[in-house]
Amino acid sequence: MPTHTLRRFRTGAVAVALCSMSLLAFGGAGSAPAQAATVVHAHAVQDPAPNGNNGTTIDPLQYNCGNDAPSCGQLGESYGYYNGTNVDLLYSENYYCDPAVQSYATTGCEAGAPPSSADPTGVSADGTSLGNTTHGDTLYIPVPLFSNPPPTQCVATATCIDHPPTIDLSRIAGALPGNPAPASLRNVPIPAHDHVVGTRNGGLPEWWNVEVVATTSPSTFATLTSVSAIAAAEQAGTVAEVPTNAYLFFQVLPGTVPAAQAANLAATAPPGPPVAAPAAAPPASQVEPGTTFDNLKNDCSATAPNCQNIGISHDWVDGQNVDALYTEPFFCDTHVTSGASTGCEAGAPPTTVPPGVSDPTPPSTTTTNSQIDPLYIPVPIYSSPAVPYTQCPTVVTCIDHPATIDLSRLASALGAPASALTNVPLPSHDHLLTTRNGDQPEWWNVIVIPVTTPQGLASVENLKSYSAVKSLEGVAGSGIGGEVPTNAYLWFQTLPGAGPASPGPVQSDCMTHLPSGSVVGGAALGDGTGYVLTDAKGDVSVFGAATCYGSLTGVPLNAPIVGIATDKTTGGYWLVASDGGVFAFNAPFEGSAGGLKLNRPVVGMTSTLNGNGYWLVASDGGVFSYGSARFQGSTGNLTLNKPVVGMGLDRSTGGYWLVAADGGVFSYNAPFYGSTGNLTLNKPVVGIAPVSDGSGYRLIASDGGVFSYNAPFYGSTGNLTLNKPVVGGMNNNSYDGYWMVASDGGVFTFSPPGEGMAFFGSAA
Repeated sequence: MPTHTLRRFRTGAVAVALCSMSLLAFGGAGSAPAQAATVVHAHAVQDPAPNGNNGTTIDPLQYNCGNDAPSCGQLGESYGYYNGTNVDLLYSENYYCDPAVQSYATTGCEAGAPPSSADPTGVSADGTSLGNTTHGDTLYIPVPLFSNPPPTQCVATATCIDHPPTIDLSRIAGALPGNPAPASLRNVPIPAHDHVVGTRNGGLPEWWNVEVVATTSPSTFATLTSVSAIAAAEQAGTVAEVPTNAYLFFQVLPGTVPAAQAANLAATAPPGPPVAAPAAAPPASQVEPGTTFDNLKNDCSATAPNCQNIGISHDWVDGQNVDALYTEPFFCDTHVTSGASTGCEAGAPPTTVPPGVSDPTPPSTTTTNSQIDPLYIPVPIYSSPAVPYTQCPTVVTCIDHPATIDLSRLASALGAPASALTNVPLPSHDHLLTTRNGDQPEWWNVIVIPVTTPQGLASVENLKSYSAVKSLEGVAGSGIGGEVPTNAYLWFQTLPGAGPASPGPVQSDCMTHLPSGSVVGGAALGDGTGYVLTDAKGDVSVFGAATCYGSLTGVPLNAPIVGIATDKTTGGYWLVASDGGVFAFNAPFEGSAGGLKLNRPVVGMTSTLNGNGYWLVASDGGVFSYGSARFQGSTGNLTLNKPVVGMGLDRSTGGYWLVAADGGVFSYNAPFYGSTGNLTLNKPVVGIAPVSDGSGYRLIASDGGVFSYNAPFYGSTGNLTLNKPVVGGMNNNSYDGYWMVASDGGVFTFSPPGEGMAFFGSAA
């Protein structure tokens, strides 16, 4: 391994953003401070890649997840670059940081010194030998250290599978501006970054030593997609390389990833080049020893390019804990009527089987298909007390589970109106299997077992056995009801042993509560199953089926956050600051006004229906369009009576409305239904909430007063004394209700009489 050196930089510090709590590390442009350009010379990059890099060999996870190595952990994917092309990286081991190199970080990881040897022979925490691979290859991670960076493959701290959340930078403290105290840099977040590999290692998994490649030049960062480009930038002095003691274990999957797919930052394995067809999968044998293991061969080999949603959840078989490895998206039979956005429902069995199943017999709660086995999911349906930990404890924390489900067929049993149950977040649940299917992958039909009491749930989690739980179904006082069919299927195989579950998309940097008085707005998911709130510092709270994809907690900002919008396609969200900086979280970054000199501050944003663009609006009514959002007019050249405070999308025409503080409404490719511009208001208007089909809108005032135009009025807080003023409104697009958000994080729910629209929670 080359000798590494770290020099004081001539025009700044290469690692300044590394120690600035990831201030520029999130997947979008923002309003964090800019950094000076860096010119530095470091060691040369590794030699050209060895032969055997066509990516046609794939025997995934062979070193980690087989019977002789049941330590499989942190299973999942991220993207990388190989020779300038997008490739898929499949991780199957927990990261390792050489303990022989001193680190003060809680993770044991550090930057500034290389590992203690080029070929470490230690053993990782979960048992994998570091000497079990043939190459000592390097994983280069380009890190952007400049204002308004582009989206990166790992968009925020530890959002990529198997990445350590923190690192010790104290060794490079002397190279940083102002000479910060080394003690202040001992445990700081990992920044956003890309991945570059110089070899595919024949498609085989191995340990890769991490080397940071940092630059303050946007033009340079855009070129860092190959080892040769890194070498050229290093020669030109526009990047600096920092060694680390960290290793990641992954393999480069066959083929390449289309640029458009890689830009979505959602890992799916790509198709590989044509090779001989793999051996046919054996028939389901129902043999239980779990000794057969040729993982992912039906999905992820070069001739089977459907591999998606790779990850692990936990199951029980006859009292034993087992892992389930998912490699395909869920399937819900669309021949069965469902009101859920996912097409999934509970209460009726499927009428067809998933594609590729040769036995066409649909399974049910009483019969099974010869190639499909049942997956029983005990689901707590009581509301109090709070449900304790289960294998899938909250909405979509388990890999490959549908976000929502239609429970309207169970309305009488659940004691709720059917109209309120057509598209509800998937509830917490456990998994029970009756077979391991010889550890071969197959489709499993989902059958719900309702659990009505905490005592019933305790029985399930103590017994861990379908046969034992079955004996309690319908027994008085057991708290376990009869089985309910669904039209849903999951594709997975059981693994030998029991390892950690793969983390889902949920991040830990969102808050349950936001500081009172600081909340600036909220945005609902496109299907009305949840919402996201944010405050002026960019802290985020999520509710219902909304997923936490990150926040700006602790990130220094040049200007406060003033608004939020959700991506109707991904469920992610954007935050916008008053200087026009945009921060994207699991949503495409299409640009920002952060680098412009604005006449007036930005006050809000809204997204297009397809999520491929968004508009920003300033207080003078100036509109800034990005991505597929089409500019359709503004009030930027008009003299307004009161400043503009928000905007809303007409989901019917693709146009938009602007609303001013006096309730004046300005329509652009959207019908004008009325305004309060000629009325004397008790309190100023703070936002607009268009109805889902564009046929009307509601104006929201800071006292919670609601003014409805061609839209039903279901209530307001105009006659209440609020702790804090209302800052905005959100329409429920699944049916015609709305929520209002106050600056203390309080949420108020209004829906048609008797419909009981869901209240998902508040940040107050």
